[in-house]
Amino acid sequence: MQISNPLKWFTLGWLCLSVFLSGCGLLSQPAPKPDVGPAGKPVEAKPNPPVLERFFAPPVELYDLEAVAGVMFEGINKEDWSQVQAGINNLQTLWQQGKSAVGDKKGVKEADEAITKLAEAVNARRVSDAYENLNKFMGSIGDIGKSYKLSPLADIIAVSNGIRNVSFYVEDKNWTKAASKVKELQGTWEKVKPSMEQVGILGEITKTHSIVLQMKDAVNAESKGAFEEHLANINESMGRIRQFFRGK
Repeated sequence: MQISNPLKWFTLGWLCLSVFLSGCGLLSQPAPKPDVGPAGKPVEAKPNPPVLERFFAPPVELYDLEAVAGVMFEGINKEDWSQVQAGINNLQTLWQQGKSAVGDKKGVKEADEAITKLAEAVNARRVSDAYENLNKFMGSIGDIGKSYKLSPLADIIAVSNGIRNVSFYVEDKNWTKAASKVKELQGTWEKVKPSMEQVGILGEITKTHSIVLQMKDAVNAESKGAFEEHLANINESMGRIRQFFRGK
């Protein structure tokens, strides 16, 4: 049979194309999420927050948590348990306030678990467990901070956790571990530095960059005194950077 009508040619062509695409799977719906994989259940991914919400400033309590974490870590590192106890009390209060403001974001569940373990470590006066769970808790706060696309909160926490890692091993004079951690800190700083380079804080960013390099030199020289001097300076600079971005 000869087809002369152009409409019939178009209809026949579209039918053939549809069959071809269906065969390739291009018109099929995505496969349903499996209930189980080779080693257990799949990750229950959190949905992305609404587009506008991603550009809001994070609650100020999340920045304040980082400030309290610094004081608490100092107490852990010096085994000043009265300072540590005050720190965990403040951390728990701020977290409850901040959690109600952030809602159900990725990192909230992990932060709850970490702060519970942190409190247990503090009560038992276990230095290493307290240090590790403090950084886990703040790492989870950093994960929450990633939901706020215009805020460098997650980057500030990443650098702060890196500083705490180096300081913990310098305090113990474990220079091999400290050298490894200060190298990680330098890599983290160089990666996140551009996110903080804004008018009004550039001077502190430049200063912090220099201090990170000086900290690395002090660790490589196994000089605890020089490191502690640089640590005091970076505490001030990172505190200024944190305060600059708080609420923005």
